[in-house]
Parts: sequence; C-alpha cells; structure tokens
Amino acid sequence: MTKITLRKKLLLFAILLALIPLGIAGRTMITISQDELRSAANDEISITAEQFAQTIDEFRSDAWIGPLELVRNAIANGEMVGLSAIEDIGDVVWLRLSVGDAEPVVVAREEFADRLRAAGLDPVTTLAPEAANPSDAGTTIDDRVEYLAAVDAWLLTANLPFPGGLGGQPARMEARIDLERLRERFALHSFNKNGTLLLVDAGGQQIFDAQRKDLGDLEIVRRATSVLANEGARAIHVAPYVRPSGEGMLGGYAFPQSLDWAVVAERTEENAYLAVAEMRQELLLWVSIGLVLAIGGAIVYSGQISRPIVEIGRIAHEVGQGNLRVEVGRVRTRDEVGDLARRINEMIRGLRERFELQKFVSSSTVDAVRGGETVERGGVRHRATVLFSDIRGFTAFSEKVEPEVVIEMLNTYLSVQADLVKAHGGDVDKFVGDELVAVFQGEQMVANAARCADAIQKEIARLNAENPQWDIAIGIGINTGDMIMGAMGSADRMDYTILGDTVNLGARLCSAAGRHKTILSESSAEDLRTTSDFDLLELEPIEVKGKTDPIRIYELATGNPT
Repeated sequence: MTKITLRKKLLLFAILLALIPLGIAGRTMITISQDELRSAANDEISITAEQFAQTIDEFRSDAWIGPLELVRNAIANGEMVGLSAIEDIGDVVWLRLSVGDAEPVVVAREEFADRLRAAGLDPVTTLAPEAANPSDAGTTIDDRVEYLAAVDAWLLTANLPFPGGLGGQPARMEARIDLERLRERFALHSFNKNGTLLLVDAGGQQIFDAQRKDLGDLEIVRRATSVLANEGARAIHVAPYVRPSGEGMLGGYAFPQSLDWAVVAERTEENAYLAVAEMRQELLLWVSIGLVLAIGGAIVYSGQISRPIVEIGRIAHEVGQGNLRVEVGRVRTRDEVGDLARRINEMIRGLRERFELQKFVSSSTVDAVRGGETVERGGVRHRATVLFSDIRGFTAFSEKVEPEVVIEMLNTYLSVQADLVKAHGGDVDKFVGDELVAVFQGEQMVANAARCADAIQKEIARLNAENPQWDIAIGIGINTGDMIMGAMGSADRMDYTILGDTVNLGARLCSAAGRHKTILSESSAEDLRTTSDFDLLELEPIEVKGKTDPIRIYELATGNPT
C-alpha cells in the first residue's frame, strides 16, 4: 500500500485550496466581464460610425453647401465679387455660374489649378462636371465621387439653382469640392489604431481608395448597401459576422443624412475581446502564484529547513568559481538563516561592484590599491614606454554620421586596440575621446609596444575591410623614457596616471603620425635595434612644442614580426 506522507498531504491540500476558489471566482468574473465588454465594444463601434457620419454631414453644411449658398446669395444680390473669392469658400476648388444662354463664368482655386497643370491637365476641362442638373432642381450634391489619380484628389459635384433666376433668366451655380480634409480626418481617426474604418458608396465601392475596391464580399458592407438601396429609415446597426477568410469580426454601420454613403466600423473579435483574454492570463498568473505560495507554505510547515542551507552553499560555490551574477534568492525567513542569506547577497553585490569598477581604471591603478594600504597622492619615477593611438579624421567622420554610429565605431575600434595592448603585455592608462594611451614596462617593453602597434594597424585594416563605410585610419606614436607614475588629483577623487616630458613627446609623435603610420622616437628606435629585428625607416626630423632642437623620428614598417 502506497504511503502518503504528511508533506504530500500538505502539498495536495495547498493545490486544492489555491485552484478551486480561484477557478470558480475567475470563471464567474470572466463571464460577467465578457458580457460587459461585448456591450462596450458594440457601443464603441456604433458610436464611431455614427459620429463620423455626423462629421460628413457637418462638412456638407459648413464647408460645402453653406459657403456656396452664401456665394449664391451674394451673386443674387448683385455682388458678383463673391464668385471671385473662391480661395475663401471652404473646400471648393472650382465654380461655374451659368445664366441663360450666356457664356458661363468659370473660376478655379489657383493652388488646385496649379497642381493640375503640373500634372499635365487642363483645369477647365478636367474640373468640368460630366453632366449638369436641371436649373430648377434643389440644391444637391452628387453622391458619386471622382478620383483624379494624377493629383491624388477626390472630388464631389454640387449644383445650386437660383430660385427665380438672375435678370429674368434661369441660372445655376455648379461647384467641384475637394474631399482632402475629409479624407485626412478619416485616415487619422483614432479607431484605425485597433480597428478598421471604411467609407463606401451605394455600390459597395470603397471611397478614398485609389483602386475603388468592391467590398461587396464583406457581409457588413452588403447589409449597409442593402439599406442604402431601400427607401426607409437608415438606422445604426451592429452585428457579428465572419469574413471570407474565416476571421470572426464585430462591425457596425451608420449613414450620413445628406449622401448615399455608409460609414462602416469593424474590429476583429479577438481585438474587441482582448481584455477578456488578458483577464484569463491574469487569472492564470494569480492561480499560479497562489499555487506556488500554497506549496511553499506546505513545505515550510513540514519542517524542511535544509533547502535554504543548500541554496546558500550552492551560491557560495558559484561565487568561489568566479560567478558574481548570482544571489541567494529563495531564503525569506526572518531568522539566522535569513540573516546569513542577506549578508551573503550584500557581499556578492559588493564584490560585483568592485569588479565592475575595475573596468574603468587601469591595471596599474588596481595594482596600487591591492597592497591593502590607502593610496596617497604623489608619484614615482619609472622608465617605461608609452604608446599613443589616435583615430585620423574622427572629427570629420563624427560630423557626417549619427551619434549612435559614432559611438558604435569608437567602441569597436578602441575595444580591439585595448585587447591588443593587453595581449602584448601593456596597460591601457586612459581613453581620451578617440585616443588611447597605453604603458609598457619590463625588459621587452619597446618591442612589445612595437608589436602591439603593428598588430593594431593590421587589425584596423581588417575592420575597415569589414566596415568599408567607416574607413578609419590610426596614427600611433611610441616613446621611451622616464615618466612619473602615481595618484594625481584631490583627496576625494584621484586618477592614477602617467606624467612627464616622455609622455608629452609620445603624444606629439602620435600627432605627427599620418594615416596607418607608426612613429617612434630615437630612444625607442635605439632599443629596438638591440633587442629585435624590426624594420625602421628614419624620417626627416620634426620640431615639436617644448623642444628647442628638431626631434629625430623613425617609422615602423608594417608587416614586422610579431
């Protein structure tokens, strides 16, 4: 017979205690919320469609017919100047006044006419309507829209007769209306962020679509055009349906009072009920948390205290192996074990901070503080070799590219150089913008510096081949002599670095080095002649700041032995 231990019983009880209440409560909440969200989604869709239909009616009254009626009244009262003020007439881009058999007066908005001319179109013939309404018909706007692909413009035609005519003769005014402002309002509607807003005519063709797509295969569009085709009330309607692709949708439509158009708003059911899915995920998360807490409580009450001790031992072993990214994360007890875990975590954080700080100082700085005593300000004279490496044309490069590219390039090239300095026994003293300063010590310090310089030039050439768009060149200067090494600065903020005339001359040699060149001082060159077989080419002496006599310099030939 299988023995059920107390620990197993506690675990089973904890699981049931977590799952049953949370499951029942969650299911109830989801059912209620789903109904509420469905109602809210329906309301949002219907309100969106209705409001945009009202927007179209407002455009008709405020930007189309209203201004035209003011112009017509002005003309009827003998103010013919009203016709020439087309630049101020809402969205109207073309007007034609016809009186009896007289030649019509035609006026076009200059800016729109210029667009047509630039596209090779004649404004007069292009904007003229295909057919005119009888002069005694009421004020109307033709439901049919015309798309001018050459200028990407959508136009409507309005007809306004003059009641009683002008001067005893029948008269009417025709206008062409640019729908650009309405199209912009339509495209920028907030509903388009997580849904689709469509504008269709009575034939089911999509307005503001250059292809004039026929959307008759969409059930919601078929319903809307069916209402347009039948006389009677045009009510707002929202209903679920399935697209031909099989995707479940929730859509609705509304109609402007002034045009035989339909505004259709639709959204996928998945998007409309997204909050329900998120609620399910949230419920699953809390059920999981409750289950974990219940199981954890059962384990605690079962008297098992060995796990925290084992965890602490594991973390100590990881730290001993050099892994400072771990922490004791499972011990939450407020006792001696918990205190031990917190102290170990504090120790690990301290070690990790010290390890990270080492990346920002030179190896000589680290060596100076490893002695266990407080580092005092001051310096000591040492004979060493200093290497300066500077990127040529960095200022011009940084002015031509984005700052992010500059940082990427700089980090790439400086990182490669720093690795090579370390590989050749040197120490990176500092980075100054695009310049690297390194120090070499020991019997082979000059040879190591020369080998490092040669390796840097070769590696830069390789990087340039991989990144031709950067085309970076390095100039390197090497000098050997006595220099001061020590801590400089204030008592609270010091920098362990190198100073002296030898360092200054190294910087001057770097400035004198051309693209892909390495320049050595006479002292460095003399050392190389006795300790290695590098090829050196003596150059013309140069004058440098701080030196009375010209300085003899040498160029290190590329491809030297390493």
